[in-house]
Amino acid sequence: MSSSRVGLRLAACLLNISEARRKYIVENIAKAALLDKNGKKHPQVSVLNIFSDQDYNRSVITIAASVDKLGLAEDLVRHVPGCSVFLFGEADLPEKRSLVQRRKQLGWFTRRDFSALPDLGAAPARRCGLTACFRAL
Repeated sequence: MSSSRVGLRLAACLLNISEARRKYIVENIAKAALLDKNGKKHPQVSVLNIFSDQDYNRSVITIAASVDKLGLAEDLVRHVPGCSVFLFGEADLPEKRSLVQRRKQLGWFTRRDFSALPDLGAAPARRCGLTACFRAL
């Protein structure tokens, strides 16, 4: 008998990527997000959607995982060099700040020095590349 999935708490991850024109890069990042620290696929992680805007050269990958897989952020940083991650909502413990609160706190739209931004991963050299936001649902 299989175990019930009723009551499974999910977390959403939005990966914002400054790339859309080279599809293979976006797809490789999506594949890397599905891997654990040993390079094996997480059984409770799924890519829900990949949206790419060719004109703005931006992509957003939406990933869902069980809340107990919030280590996904650490795994993503390990598999995608240069990745920067900041947490919000239930993933931002103990404060549980909203996305709007985190962006204001980080000076997301006004900052020129992004070296103190990420909760995990590399500090972005400039405002582009890959950022990930994790939020428990």
